[in-house]
Amino acid sequence: MKIALMTIWHVKNYGAELQTYATVKTLQEMGHEVCVIDFPLFETQKRTTLVGRILDFAHSIAPANLKFKCFWKRHIPATKYYGTYNELKNEIPKADLYLMGSDQVWNPEITKEKVLAYFLDFLPEGKQMASYASSFGTDQWNASEELTQRVQELLNQFKAVACREKQGIDILKKQFSINATHVVDPTLLRTNYEELIGKTKTRKTLAYYQLSSSPALYSFAESKAKALGLKFVDVNKKTNLTSTFTWNRRSVEQWIKAIAESSFVITHSFHGVAMCLVHHRPFVAIYESGNKISRLVSLLKIAGLEDRLFTSIEDAKASNVWYKDINWNKVDTLLKEQREKSLEYLRTITKE
Repeated sequence: MKIALMTIWHVKNYGAELQTYATVKTLQEMGHEVCVIDFPLFETQKRTTLVGRILDFAHSIAPANLKFKCFWKRHIPATKYYGTYNELKNEIPKADLYLMGSDQVWNPEITKEKVLAYFLDFLPEGKQMASYASSFGTDQWNASEELTQRVQELLNQFKAVACREKQGIDILKKQFSINATHVVDPTLLRTNYEELIGKTKTRKTLAYYQLSSSPALYSFAESKAKALGLKFVDVNKKTNLTSTFTWNRRSVEQWIKAIAESSFVITHSFHGVAMCLVHHRPFVAIYESGNKISRLVSLLKIAGLEDRLFTSIEDAKASNVWYKDINWNKVDTLLKEQREKSLEYLRTITKE
């Protein structure tokens, strides 16, 4: 079967790129031909001034940019580039099934003016559509009545709907009367990433992974590394030439390996935790604000590790979780059960 995947990628976010890779790889191993629709969520406008053109050129040759471009070229089979919605609608890629997801593809705060494209509204009637691990990124649906009605119409055309979080299952049921299947994030469909990072060995490091800046959490992680006798490693460290120009950073492969080889991980990232689960790394998840914590709650409930999630640094400090071992056999058993259910869902929706 030929499958066209619509998801959030090409954004130089480790989790977004890895979930795209994992989806593609899993479907390919099932024997399908996969292409990822190249319709960028974010557009970078080329500058016309001399200084602007120089900066654009410098950005194009920066190692930070080249590392991601290399990853995409090697591992993401993309369609032609679609610069506008009309281009996509007028020349949709040919496929037997159009698959939506994973990641926060159904979060209007992220997709903004392209929100309907992530419900596949560019497809004509009669096309086979389904979703896999699509996420709202929150436990509430806050959108206009007009948008809600259009999303309802589009979801009714899907042959099957699967969501990454239990909270998303509830939104689909209560808001749209859709009975969805609960599946795991595609990064958890794989039991290792040796094809990307090779063999690993544990090092005396504490890996810290943050998406948004949190000086207090950064400082806490540094002090905790010292207390545990570990070397502090910021796995999302960037070498910036200006406040907005990143010259160098880790590749996707280097990011995975830094987590996989650490002795401990502190993060507030969904995919940071996912990599800890895959590679059996002890961790603490600290998410201090916002309703997006539902993503982590759902993930850790699957693994039976809710006690490793905290909503404040103080609560994490006061806990004994730092010295509490994780029963990885139990975690693997729980994940295997959910992984098999998720793979069966994919097998079902991709039957000819």
